[in-house]
Amino acid sequence: MKQVKLEEFKIIPIVSSARRLKISDEVYFSSKYAGYISNSKLATINKSQGGSPEKYKKGLVGDSTASLQLGSAVHELILQPESFTLGPKCSKPTAKLGATIDRIKYYRKNGESIYDSIVKASKDCNYYVNQIDSKIPKIIKEGLGYYLSTRNLDDSVVLLNDKDYDACSSCVKNISEDTNIQNVLHPKDDFGDPYPSFNEDAIFLDILVTFKDKYTILKLKMKADNWTIDEENKVLTLNDLKTTSKPVAWFMNRDYGSFYHYHYYRQFALYKMMLETYCTNEYGFNHNWTSNGNVLVVNTVDYNTRLCRVTKKHLEEGKREYENLLKQIAYYEINGYEEEVEFI
Repeated sequence: MKQVKLEEFKIIPIVSSARRLKISDEVYFSSKYAGYISNSKLATINKSQGGSPEKYKKGLVGDSTASLQLGSAVHELILQPESFTLGPKCSKPTAKLGATIDRIKYYRKNGESIYDSIVKASKDCNYYVNQIDSKIPKIIKEGLGYYLSTRNLDDSVVLLNDKDYDACSSCVKNISEDTNIQNVLHPKDDFGDPYPSFNEDAIFLDILVTFKDKYTILKLKMKADNWTIDEENKVLTLNDLKTTSKPVAWFMNRDYGSFYHYHYYRQFALYKMMLETYCTNEYGFNHNWTSNGNVLVVNTVDYNTRLCRVTKKHLEEGKREYENLLKQIAYYEINGYEEEVEFI
């Protein structure tokens, strides 16, 4: 098997390409930006996460789980309170069925037929995709009541099953009352005036990757939960909100914490590099600035919260990993994905 040395690659961010957009998740995850590389897409080529060149080429597979729905709801209510409200309890079906009904409502509002709406929704949620015709009676029987009672509600109303409704309410309450978390989300100066604070920004960046006498340009994308900037004191802070079903004290633990299990150290390092590159353009960010990082954690079972600091060691480890993966992608983009390669 051919061996390729990762040290022979060089990654150069194209600073002028960095840009920030206010777009919905629907647009961010749409085909328009499908060719961009996100932290999640890096997992599809990372061997330690079960990735491969074939999986990377195939792309991300859409899925919807109860934990993802609950986490998304907490994000929306904490980070975009001006745009989202928690709806009433409405006997929403649990797990993927409830998410599928929500997507059916979306397609029906956009003029799709009932059958086409069901088929497209099942694909979106990975719900009985290959058996959908035989499952339509089940979907109608178990989801019709919820569909009829909520179909006219605005998309800004967050709807959850009864169990998740209670959990979401408690999570949002405790995050809102945690002064440590609120102080980093909404920092103020000595006079009590707020520093600029931004939520749910999409940031895009092109990078040039060289390998010997060849090169390729890779396009990156990210969604920043929250970031703040203090131009006077030259302080940039990136905050990431995470939900977990495990004790918050475990979150950053290397052996069993989610921060390492889900490679969030890589995500944070990648996001931080992209945000700093954008701020180089917009605010004159440079190495003389202080750049901070925090993970804001809430437990969806006992509702405990914790502010976790991201350290230089975390970022160095994350940077090594995302750079190695980007170099691998660059190699395949230059030479094709069919070749078997060992990166060393």
